[in-house]
Amino acid sequence: MRALALALALTVVLLIASLHAQQTKSVGNLPVAELERLAENGDPAAQNELGVRYRLGNDVEKSPTKAVQWYLKAARQGYSRAYFNLGTAYYNGDGVNVNDSESCVWFTLAADAGDEHGQEALARTRQGFTAPQVADCEVSAATAYLSGNLIKQDYGRALHWYQEAADAKNGLACERLAYMYQRGLGVPPDPQESLKWLKRSADLRYVPAIYELGYMYDKGMGVPRDIVKAKKMYELAAAGGQVEALLALGDMYEQGRGFKQDRQEALAYYFVAAQFGNPDGRALADKLSAQLTPKQVAAAKDASKRIALLSKPPLALVKK
Repeated sequence: MRALALALALTVVLLIASLHAQQTKSVGNLPVAELERLAENGDPAAQNELGVRYRLGNDVEKSPTKAVQWYLKAARQGYSRAYFNLGTAYYNGDGVNVNDSESCVWFTLAADAGDEHGQEALARTRQGFTAPQVADCEVSAATAYLSGNLIKQDYGRALHWYQEAADAKNGLACERLAYMYQRGLGVPPDPQESLKWLKRSADLRYVPAIYELGYMYDKGMGVPRDIVKAKKMYELAAAGGQVEALLALGDMYEQGRGFKQDRQEALAYYFVAAQFGNPDGRALADKLSAQLTPKQVAAAKDASKRIALLSKPPLALVKK
């Protein structure tokens, strides 16, 4: 993909200069002091224009880092031209580290807003992407619309891009669609549609969805209660690194929910959760240890080694 970098980088510099020239006279020709005043007061066109000036070093000391900061301010207000400029920044490493995934997201948002430069850049960027990478980009764009942290919130566009990625068999996208249908975000609440997407996500081995579905079977929420299915899904989720699944399995054994109570086995699961850095696991392990004999606690620690071998550590704890 980086083979395209030089050609696109040159194109990007020209496009930024072109966009700079295309600014309306009320913004593009303003003295920098007036432009800064407008930008500080929240004018998105002024914020983007100020970013362009910092990128090119026009009327201000050149600073790609400050350029990105101003582009982000404009982007949060839905100023689509800033989306494209952020995409170029991530593609070329201007003020930020080179990040093809981030550039793809911003080019997707720019293209989605009808920016023809964004559409062209997105097409070029995607040439070096695999189908799963494209789907990941679409999920990130959808999440930007859903959260409203980086751009204006738009549930309709979030649904669109999650659907695109879900059609490409992206498990996270399916789980997010389930979430939106459950909460009625951009669509009327639809528990059955939500369940359909959650099951599809679990079938695609997306671990959080497997845990969520296990929880639903455990509690009988939206599905008939089925402890056997719940336990199986908790075990799959635990094997995939979902520490909450370890706590759920420990609770099952501690309460004897669905099968014979085994507090020693419950403690073993709590020990593993604690080992993986979960504070609830540590608290539950301490509480239950105080209720068991030293012999039982020692046996639980031995059993936790077996469980830990079958359980993937949470991603955040995996060291490179």
